[in-house]
Amino acid sequence: MFKKPLLWLTAITLLAGACNRDEQNVDPTEDNERITTVTIEFTNKAAATEIITATIDGLSADGTQPNSASATVSLKPNAAYSMRVLLSDKTKTPVTDISAAIKTEANEHLFVYKPTTGLNLTITPTDRDTNPAPGPYPVGLTNNVTTGAVSSGKLNVVLRHQPNVKNGTATPGTSDLDVSFDVVVK
Repeated sequence: MFKKPLLWLTAITLLAGACNRDEQNVDPTEDNERITTVTIEFTNKAAATEIITATIDGLSADGTQPNSASATVSLKPNAAYSMRVLLSDKTKTPVTDISAAIKTEANEHLFVYKPTTGLNLTITPTDRDTNPAPGPYPVGLTNNVTTGAVSSGKLNVVLRHQPNVKNGTATPGTSDLDVSFDVVVK
């Protein structure tokens, strides 16, 4: 006799709980960062007023550079530099500072620097994310750079977008940015 009303009461309670009128609509987020401009800035550690910058502008929607976009960096041999990367999206008004977004989302991003064979250049990231052990992992917005003997080549700069899969390697995720700078050590 009490089973049917109890079943109805349970069903009504479950349905009422499922119809929560206080739900919030969540705005969709962009999966990958939109980057139109990348600048790398080198500061000579022996002479802090010596700052070398190179900018590639007009990147494609997928963060790759058109054939016409290039920039050259000229560094001294056997020198130490600090380097930072500045990213922006000029398709928005005002221009969006993507570097700040990457810093905020450091646990999901990793810069990968690949000098071509023969380019005497070593890059070591100095910033870290806050991922738990086995992290933290490097981010690469700021770096230490050392040059060797006179050489030239390209420096490939890749920004990997790695939400929930970052492990300190370049493999997981997708690329937000993939550009190459000409580098001369002379």
